This record gives sequence, structure tokens and C-alpha cells, in this order.
Amino acid sequence: MTSLSFRSAATLLHWLTAEVRRIAVAARAPLWWSALGVALALWSLAYQAAPTVRLDIGGDRVSRQRGFDTPFLDNFNDPEPAHLPDRPWYAADAPPYRWTRDTSTVTLPGIGGDLWLLRVTAASGRPDGSPVIGVWRSADDLPVSLQIDAQPRTYMLLVRTDPSGDLRLTFETPRLNVATDPRILGMPVFRIVASPIGTTPYRPSWMTLAWLAGALTGTAAILHRAHAPTTITALTVLATALLFAWMIAARRMDLTIVAPTIAILIWIAYVLIPVIDAALTTTQPADDTAAAAGVTAGAWFVRMAGMVHPYALTSDLGLHVNNLADVARGILLFTEGLPCRAGAGPQPYPPGGYLALLPFVLLTGADRAALTLLVQSGTALLESSTTAIIWLLLRRADAGRRAALYGALLYAVAPPILRSYSVGEMANLIAQAWVAPLMIWLTQARDTVSWRAALVGTMLTLIILLSHGGVALSTGAMLAVWLLLRTVWQRPSDQTPVTTYWRTALPWQPIGAFAVAGIAALALFYSAFGHVAEERRIAQAALAVQGIVCPPGDPLLSKLNWWISGLIFTPGAPVAPLALAIGVTGAVLINRSRRGGLGATLAACWLGTCASLGTLLISDQPVRWTIFIYPALCVGAGAALAKLQHRERAGALLTFTILWFLIWYGVADRVRQVSEYLR
Repeated sequence: MTSLSFRSAATLLHWLTAEVRRIAVAARAPLWWSALGVALALWSLAYQAAPTVRLDIGGDRVSRQRGFDTPFLDNFNDPEPAHLPDRPWYAADAPPYRWTRDTSTVTLPGIGGDLWLLRVTAASGRPDGSPVIGVWRSADDLPVSLQIDAQPRTYMLLVRTDPSGDLRLTFETPRLNVATDPRILGMPVFRIVASPIGTTPYRPSWMTLAWLAGALTGTAAILHRAHAPTTITALTVLATALLFAWMIAARRMDLTIVAPTIAILIWIAYVLIPVIDAALTTTQPADDTAAAAGVTAGAWFVRMAGMVHPYALTSDLGLHVNNLADVARGILLFTEGLPCRAGAGPQPYPPGGYLALLPFVLLTGADRAALTLLVQSGTALLESSTTAIIWLLLRRADAGRRAALYGALLYAVAPPILRSYSVGEMANLIAQAWVAPLMIWLTQARDTVSWRAALVGTMLTLIILLSHGGVALSTGAMLAVWLLLRTVWQRPSDQTPVTTYWRTALPWQPIGAFAVAGIAALALFYSAFGHVAEERRIAQAALAVQGIVCPPGDPLLSKLNWWISGLIFTPGAPVAPLALAIGVTGAVLINRSRRGGLGATLAACWLGTCASLGTLLISDQPVRWTIFIYPALCVGAGAALAKLQHRERAGALLTFTILWFLIWYGVADRVRQVSEYLR
């Protein structure tokens, strides 16, 4: 054991030394230092356009959004007024606000400058209309005592930034004791506005510049490690520097609040590249494995940055954290309630995704913050590996280097997948992570399947069946179609003896693999929920007494229009019509070119997805078909774009236009989800 530990430590040290040497070689280039110097000068210049910063405490009635103040507030109560079913919060008589506690702080990180004028709109909040004496403190200034009147008024205060360029103001307020309210109440605050005082030059926030420089350096290091062309590297670094400069000048708080997170995640993504590169090189030696690894690491970064962004809100993340904690305690059989559109009542909730994360609980610990980060990062790592598998599928099918990289790039910013992260559909995403490996298995199983390969197929299918019911249903439909296609396409001649005919016409090894997986899933998990059907019937009957019919029973045409056309043709739809068109076109091209078993696999994915929509006949909510089909869509799109690029100069121009449009579409949709979801 000691020898093994020593060898592992030596291997790790060798790897770290090699990576540091790579970074040092890139960092010694004079061009890089010139670019970094220009970027720092550009950001310092952007700091001279000091914008007025406004925090609408409790929400903004005009935009009807709330929660953007949360990252800047410490020890404040939740926003008020509450959101009521018959009256949204922005339609209430009182303007939105938050109660401070006895000691509360507002921080504007990286705001820069020196002296700022703060306008704080606040009130005493005392029911008897009496004022209250509050003490307000800033970074290096003496405390100021203010009499806060009962009615909202705006109080002005000159505040200096601290040495790191942050602006802090602490409110110390006598506690208001209310017999019916157990909260710690200080005073209600309605709005905080910060305006720069003095003349230029304004002092930049050196800490923010350091974080941004780290992020830019990490971006360049990732591109260098991924063997990106020099032109691509230069353009990406330039675009990143300009984006940071624009945000400093126009949207400063939106950048400074997330700058440390971005820098840290970028360097973690860099660490992932050599690991993914080594795995891909072992599986499929090629000269572009580093590029595929870089795209995969970028996919992980996009997912994590959206989840841990201070503005991000999610609806279901807490559910999965609780479930992981239950699984860690040994609870494996549990149910979750279905929405009314899906039939209402309990539904078995497979624990496979949580079991995949369970070993890492030993490393992270079982406190809630650690489990939350584990669910987020673990899900992102498992699911983003589909990016590398899409590259692998196309490379093994001899579709070409460009097709493989194009398909991987499109999946890295797949809108339906990224939306699921905003919602918090972690079990769905973990189950989806195993679909791409199953696609590889199906592609290789077109001709013959050894019993060892059959065992791999059994395990992949079993993991999916034990991870998420919706993905399991879609996977079952895909496998059924694949078996049918394989049987039809490899049917023996009519003159084959009957015994030989049945032995060769049917793919017995895959059928056995899938059957064993289904029986095992039934025995290990689903057999424990024979009572669920009756409980669902009772729940539906109880709702019917209240006049609520579950599912509502919408007309089939309306459901198809909502769940299919609405997810493709509406503005900002998760599946852009252009992406769908090139995905289908690529699947047809792959089938016509007869590239191994990939054509049959793609056909099974598309036809199986269509078959899974049959759930709309008995439910008003289908499976998440947009998530399930997207890997197959990206495989086809990569092949179609590579084919189009060969159509002379016009084809190449159209290819890059489509590619960058779809990348922009995915990134813009991600930004929109982070900034608007649950607002």
C-alpha cells in the first residue's frame, strides 16, 4: 500500500510538473504579456466610466423582477411584500423592501473609485410612528448616528471604498420586538443608490483586476492546452478582454460579483483537460483529442458558471440534495409527487444518480453546503462528458475531425440541457449522461455482440433504468426501435433453414442484455412500489372532489402544439428550428453514407423519441424529449456542417455562420435563464 501511494504521488507530481511547464512555456511569450498589459490598461480605463449603481431592495416594480439584490446583502430578511395568488408582489400598495436585522451589511464588490455618495431610502418601521436612532458604518470612516423617521426618506452619506476597492456600509439598528413575528427586525430599506464623487482618474479595484487577469490567463491557458489555432486563441482573448471592459464600464456589479467564481472555475476546467485528453487518447488516438478535451472542459465550465452564479435561482436543487442525504443514510426507496399534468400522486424516484455521487460524499462531507456543491459539480461533470462522447462517436464513424468538433461544440452550449440545470433536474441529467455511452454501445453492436459486450450493455441500461423514470422510458423506446431496425436490416435470406433463421434473424445477445437489465431494475427497485398505483388513484380522487381533474385532459392537438411546436417554433425555444433542421439532415446523411452502426443508432434515437411522445395520449405532460434527443441532434448537426463546409467558399462561410449563431443562441439562452428564471 505504501509503494502504491508513493507511485500515485509521484505520478501526480509528474503530471503537475508537466502542466506547470506547459503554462510557463506559454507565459514566456512576449505577445502574451503584451496582451495582458493591454487588457489591464483597458480595464483600468473602463473604470473611469464610473456608473451609478442602484440596488432595488426587495425588487423592482418596473421590471417586475426581484432577487438581484441578494448577493450584495448580508444578514437581511427576505423581500417583502409577499407574492400572493391573487396579487403579485409588484402590484401591492407598499413598495418592495427588506427588513434589516440588528446588524446588516451591504457590499458593492469591486466598485473601485475612492469616495461615493450613497443614497439610502429607509424608514424606522415602528408601528407607533416613532423614529429610531441607527448607527451606520463604512470601511475606514467613523460611525454615523442617524435618526430614521417612520416614513420612508432618502438619507445621503459619503462613503470611502476599502483598499481592495469594495464599498461596504453596515446598518446597526435597535431591534423591533413584535409578538407575532419571531424574526429579528431592524428597519425596512427600500433602495440604495451609489454615485461617484470627485474627478477622474478613479482608482480601479486591484482585487477585481487580479481576478479578471486570472480568468483571462486561464482562458488563454485552456486554448493553448487544447491546441487551438493561434488566430482562435487571439480572437477569444481579445473578445474576453473587451467583454470585461464593457461590463466594467456599463454593468460593473454584474461582473465584479462573479469575477472570483469565473476565475476559479476556469482553472478547474483547465485541470480537467489533461484527464479527459488521456481518456480520449486511450480510447480513440487522434491528433485532436486535446481539442475535444478542451470543448468538454468548456461545457463543464458553462454548466457550473450558470449554477453557482450569485444571481442564479433554482427550483429543484434542494430536492436532490435532500435525496442524496437520504441515500447516504441508507434510504433507497422513496417517491416524489407528480404534477397534476402528469397525473398527480406519488411516483417511484430511482436513486441511481445519487448512488453514482455517493462515493464522493466521503471526500466532501455530508453537510448541506458540501452536498449541494457535490450535486452541482458531479452532475455537470457526468453530463458534460457527453460532449466528449459525441466527438468519439463521429471520429469512430470516420465522419472527420471537423464534424466531431462541431458536434461537440454544439452540445457544449445545448439550450435544453442548460435549462435543465436552471430548473435543477439533476436526476434527469445524470441519467441522460449514460445515454451517450449507450449510443456508442449500440453503434458497435450492429454486427456481433460478445457476452462481455453484452454485460456492458446490461450495466448501461440498468443504470439508466435506476436513475430516472422519464429517461428510462425514452431509452426503452429507443432500444425497441433499434432492435426492430437491426432485425429488419440483417434479416437472412428466405432460403435459410428455419432453425438458422431464428438463430440469426434476431439479435439475441442485445435482447438478452436489455431483458436482464429490465428484470434486475424491476427486482431491485420497482417491485417495491406495487402500492403506488392505488395511492395515485386515491390522490386523483381527492383532487377531483375539489374540482381538480388530474391530468386535465387537454385535447391532443393542444398538447402537441404546446409540447412539440411550442418547444421549437416559439421565440427563444430550447430547440432552435435551424438546429433541428441540420440535426435531421445530418442523420439522413449518415444513414446514406452507411457509417458503421451510427446511422441505425441515430434512427433509433429519433424514432424512439417520437414513440415516447405517445405518453401524451394518457398524460398532459410528456417526457423531456428535447433533452433526450439533443446528443443525436448534435451528432447529425456536426456531420451536416462538415459536409456543408466542403461546398467551396460559400459553403464554408455558411457553415461558420450557422455554427456561431447556434453557439451564440445557446450562450444567450443560458444568460437569460440565469437572469430571469424564478424572478
